[in-house]
Amino acid sequence: MSRGRPQDPEKQAQMMSALLDAAERLLDQKSYQSITIRELAAEAGTQSAMISYYFGNKEGLFIALLDRSGRQRQQRIQEVVFLLETQPESVLPVLVDRIADMMSEEPWLVHLIKDEVLTREAKLRAHFVKTFPARMGESLLSLFTTLQQKGILREDINPKFATASLISLMAFPMIAEPLIQDVLGVDRQVLRSSAWKQHLTLLLTQGLGSPPR
Repeated sequence: MSRGRPQDPEKQAQMMSALLDAAERLLDQKSYQSITIRELAAEAGTQSAMISYYFGNKEGLFIALLDRSGRQRQQRIQEVVFLLETQPESVLPVLVDRIADMMSEEPWLVHLIKDEVLTREAKLRAHFVKTFPARMGESLLSLFTTLQQKGILREDINPKFATASLISLMAFPMIAEPLIQDVLGVDRQVLRSSAWKQHLTLLLTQGLGSPPR
């Protein structure tokens, strides 16, 4: 990869993507605070100045990473929303499958939550709330409300509580992985397995779903 400043828009997009990918890889290995601009540039095969040029600073780079991740999550949730008209009964199982994949495919995000979101009042935390729980919460709340209207979700379930329960069930095991691994032997590999997805699907469909008529 060239270490100069690309002028072609396509090459610029490739450079930005390379820097974002480098941020993902490094964040999966170490904390946000310990990652340096020099390391980010070296990982992406470019010069440190490119981070300032494209993102302003290290924080700007990671904010852009959260934005990219947020767009990808919304697209995958939207795929589930499309099932409402044709296969509403399959929404909950597919939703669990999609969110479980998203959580397991982004270990860097889990690390960022542990290191920055839960422990610091910083710009990254505010941006995370805007791009992850707030945006996804709105989508899931709308989804659960529609499922209730279609008779898939129990009438006595509060859609807001259902949304909070789903987020908790999906996110907490990933965040608390070191604890549950030591105590129960449930590690990242288990949390990525089909058996874990089936377990979560059973909890949600049995707990939230309308009983057969």
